[in-house]
Amino acid sequence: MSPLLTTAPPLTTGPAPSAELTVSVDRAHATVVLSGELDRDSVHHLTGALAALSASSNARWVVDTAGVTWCDAGGLRGLAAAHAQAVDSGRELRLTGTPRCVDRLLRLSGLDQLIADTAPRVRTPLVPVGCDTPRAV
Repeated sequence: MSPLLTTAPPLTTGPAPSAELTVSVDRAHATVVLSGELDRDSVHHLTGALAALSASSNARWVVDTAGVTWCDAGGLRGLAAAHAQAVDSGRELRLTGTPRCVDRLLRLSGLDQLIADTAPRVRTPLVPVGCDTPRAV
């Protein structure tokens, strides 16, 4: 009789892999549509999509972020780099459909003044946190 052998799943170290980011490029309208998590592990897809748009003659690039479910500092850096890439090629970058996770980071960083959502909407004021918030002692 042989002993019963079982195998456990391999242990992984480091951060969990990020959720997938789906990127669609419409060259005719110079539009990139993002869906999923925009973070440091996936932001290179945005950079590649905008590089594809650099061959177009459109003066404005549009990034539709309505489908973005998560954005971290890496994603914010990627959006800032996308803005710089557009300016360096003589174009303007605009966002559309910005979800709360993207909008809040843009507003906190001041990038909303450069690459704001083109759709008019009412924005709730940011709540002060950190040193501006009184604390009980």
